[in-house]
Amino acid sequence: MRKLFRTLFVGLIAMFALGALSACSSGTSTEASSTQSSAGSAPATPSLTPFPQSARFMADMEKDGKPMTIGISIDGDEITAYACNGVDDEAWFFGNQADGAIDIENKFRDTLNASFNGTDVAGDLTMNGVTYDFTAAPVSAPAGMYTADLDGARASWIVRPDGSVTGVQFNGGITGRDFEQAELQQLNTAQFQAQVRNKRILQQANQAVKLSNNGTLTSQINGREVTANIVRGNTRFA
Repeated sequence: MRKLFRTLFVGLIAMFALGALSACSSGTSTEASSTQSSAGSAPATPSLTPFPQSARFMADMEKDGKPMTIGISIDGDEITAYACNGVDDEAWFFGNQADGAIDIENKFRDTLNASFNGTDVAGDLTMNGVTYDFTAAPVSAPAGMYTADLDGARASWIVRPDGSVTGVQFNGGITGRDFEQAELQQLNTAQFQAQVRNKRILQQANQAVKLSNNGTLTSQINGREVTANIVRGNTRFA
């Protein structure tokens, strides 16, 4: 009788041990499977937000004590952007945006990369080897970019929502059109900046401006009155 009881007792212990081992094995397998599935899945790619059909954005920025202002105009898939320091440097960008993304290199090898987050345009601007990070907020008229030309000179202004103005006037000088494409391609970045980009003759644009309600700005170029038009996404010039 005692022998039979011992046999039953040993059997019960074996059954409990087997059940515990099975449960442990099952939990480990599920956890490993879950971990493997999580690790194997690719991270979700954030989707871009398309631009409105027509919009204007603006930002002031600074890098290493160097200020810069940028204005961006969107009309459909076309984009025009203008950046300047209000003294002696500027950059124009003409191109297209795709589903809320901007990626443009201009003829002076300046670059503009940005995307729309549904409210602002965030990105980076590289001019003359200096990269500025920015977040441009939407603005409405009369704030925006304006430009006018007279006798080979072009003045351009960025008018902020508070009415303050920054702008640069281009008076000529060497441009990319003065070189053959083969010559330009042989120049590295430093050579290009020294021999082409920074040979432009630039000065501060006239800061006395008068804005009208129909999207025009009145000022002067070299002492003569000019009327500048607001810059739109489809504004283009050489």
